[in-house]
Amino acid sequence: MCSSNRREADFCRRHKRQNPVPLEHTGRFPAVFAGLFLHARRVVSIRWFTAPAALSLVAFVTADARGQDASTLARTGTAAIEAHRFGDALATFTEAAAMEPGDATFSFGAGVAAFMLGQNEVARSRFERALALNPGHVPAALWLGDLHYRAGRLEQAISICEAALERAPRDRELRDRLGNWTREHELQSRFHEVRTSHFIVLFEAVVDEPFARRVLEQLETAYARIANALGLYPSGPITALIYSRQQFDAITRLASWSAAGYDGRIRVPRSVAVSERDELDRVLSHEFVHALVDMTAGRSAPAWLNEGLATALEPTDPTTTDPTPPNRAPLDISRLHRGFVLLSRRDAEAAYTSSARAVRRLLDQHGAATIAALLGDLRRGVPFASAFENRIAMRYEDFAALVAGSNP
Repeated sequence: MCSSNRREADFCRRHKRQNPVPLEHTGRFPAVFAGLFLHARRVVSIRWFTAPAALSLVAFVTADARGQDASTLARTGTAAIEAHRFGDALATFTEAAAMEPGDATFSFGAGVAAFMLGQNEVARSRFERALALNPGHVPAALWLGDLHYRAGRLEQAISICEAALERAPRDRELRDRLGNWTREHELQSRFHEVRTSHFIVLFEAVVDEPFARRVLEQLETAYARIANALGLYPSGPITALIYSRQQFDAITRLASWSAAGYDGRIRVPRSVAVSERDELDRVLSHEFVHALVDMTAGRSAPAWLNEGLATALEPTDPTTTDPTPPNRAPLDISRLHRGFVLLSRRDAEAAYTSSARAVRRLLDQHGAATIAALLGDLRRGVPFASAFENRIAMRYEDFAALVAGSNP
């Protein structure tokens, strides 16, 4: 049991498996926080995503709450997370934590909201506070461990899991995570690196160095083209890891046709080396866009905007036409907020092309700077519909209807 407190015990029992797991790192990628999005042209982007099953994530058993005001705030914060109003949720849970400074669940709720906003240091401090208040708070340990994992701090992630397992030795999620991260850490300890001021590329075999330098070169090309176009620049180097196909499949558990992935770091199998140079440029450009979105908007951007921007900014032949599947009308992007993981491959293809069409319309009519500003609003906690209307001067619902009604 996670805690002797009935509210926390019930919370942990219901939600310890609804934690964010970037890749399940040699295991499956849970549907509840999935971001394993099928791409019509063999690109998979791995992102955080709050699926409906996880939205009760900070629900509380409030019958025995010590303070009614804090309990009311907790319910309000939970409703805000369910509505993807993460800025409101962060403010609400922060206020609740101030009212009840000894309650780990309020700090944890604030951490979840901060994480979704991409405010990683705030999220880290809130998760650490929750664990200081209740060292047996398994969800806080899992989320904090995943936060470190996404940043490439495997040793810290492993240490958190080990400490949590001492208090919850039978917790399957902790055991699985620890085993996966330990194996990956052992693998990565053998890696070499090449770097520039913008990127670090890690690879295992010395014979892979030419490919690693090619990846580095292509990423720099993407940086010059895309970062300058959007006016968005990473605050620090982005890491890309090169794997054998077997390693890539074991760590990511993506579809066999996937070409790359992003979960806080770009992951590329060596098999991409045999593809044409233009294909590698496209794959790496796509993943670099996801890195920029993640750093600018956190995990609050709708899937269609994230994937559509990554697809629209791929290097393309200007003579190429819009690849919408024949006889398929564009999809309603308002239904593409939660990712494409549950779609059939055919529907996923339509989702990607519909998303790209919507973003291209925004780029053509409002420019890249407007989209960058919209992403920045999301990081500051502005709800998406409000940010969209403010930046685009059009109701989001009207834009979604316009895109859905356009001709293929």
